[in-house]
Amino acid sequence: MTEKLLEKKRLKGGSLSGTYFCVDGAGTAFVRKEVSLKDNREYGFQRWYSQLKRLQRYSQQFPGLFPGVIKFGRDGDLAYFDIEYIGGSITAHDYLLEHPPQKDIEKMLSVLLDSMGRMHSIQFPSTSAAMDLYVYEEMEQKIGACLGNSRFQKLIAQRDITFNGKRVTGIYWAIDEFKRCIKQSYINPVECFTHGNITLENVLYQPDEKLITLIDPYEENIIDSKLAEYSQILQSSNSYYEIYNATTPSVSDSNVEAYIEIPPGISCFNKLFFKHLEAECTKEELRVVRLFEISQYVRMLPFKMEIDEDKMELFYCLASYLFSDLLDTFSG
Repeated sequence: MTEKLLEKKRLKGGSLSGTYFCVDGAGTAFVRKEVSLKDNREYGFQRWYSQLKRLQRYSQQFPGLFPGVIKFGRDGDLAYFDIEYIGGSITAHDYLLEHPPQKDIEKMLSVLLDSMGRMHSIQFPSTSAAMDLYVYEEMEQKIGACLGNSRFQKLIAQRDITFNGKRVTGIYWAIDEFKRCIKQSYINPVECFTHGNITLENVLYQPDEKLITLIDPYEENIIDSKLAEYSQILQSSNSYYEIYNATTPSVSDSNVEAYIEIPPGISCFNKLFFKHLEAECTKEELRVVRLFEISQYVRMLPFKMEIDEDKMELFYCLASYLFSDLLDTFSG
């Protein structure tokens, strides 16, 4: 049994786990992440456990970049771990929503790239054949995990879907073309240490100190590549994961509507980040980044199926739309 707390307040984020700001009996603040030991173990406990193990390692390998683990254990039907509370911080996504001046966004991006670079500098050889496993496990298997859901069955029964008024081929029906595109472009199979789930909501920023802390790392990536990391940043800044996730989509058969407004701070960051990508990446690497970006929405489908079927349909249709749009870019 865990100790009694003076304060425990739920924070946003998390799908099958809960994250809380806590204060113990001595007045010390920390963050606790809890998960069920019984329900949804594959997508709940296993993911929580991978975060714990990566945090334990990375807080030692990259001092100051990840919060330290204070303790972990079991409380009844819940597993929990406690990590350091980073005072004066805000998620990078929330920071950009405040529309800071461009020079401040440039500074935050510079610190973020330096932080990512610390991990990405430790490289090791890989193999292009790994892409077959990635697409199978992170896309085909994730789609397969949803096939027992009646709403998903109805959605993929139709070859074409409509997203915000545009009719496109569903990613389920376009998966062979997706595999062809990504295997054709993945010609430099170098891997590295990665965060694994570095969306902007998993980046804490301290504006006064210009410091970055990374939270909620993720282990099960198949391919640990900086290209995949870049795609997760784009998931936030270019295809607006956090914004779509906060909407209530209109869902009817194979038609999904989720109109959003793009915050100017996000738009500014995205332009700056794309400028960096275009300077650093080859044409083939940039294509892989964009394809990885699309795959991120397919990877999350089983998680969304468990907690919000509307979001499951939304992200399936968004992935389909993004792939269709990217194919138009390729052909152009």
